[in-house]
Amino acid sequence: MATQAVLLGAAASCAAAAVGAGWGDHRRARRRDPDAVGFFDWRTVQLVAIAAGLVFIALAIRG
Repeated sequence: MATQAVLLGAAASCAAAAVGAGWGDHRRARRRDPDAVGFFDWRTVQLVAIAAGLVFIALAIRG
């Protein structure tokens, strides 16, 4: 049961990271200087966070 709670907590953290990355990408798309280079590629961060969250959820359901 404790392992399942840890995995669900990790999935929630991934969801929060995906939301934050979505917000970052939203801000990047609407900035004044579209040619300015950003520090992170927010779409990739969001994709990785969603994929990791799905893996954690699948492991929590299985375990």
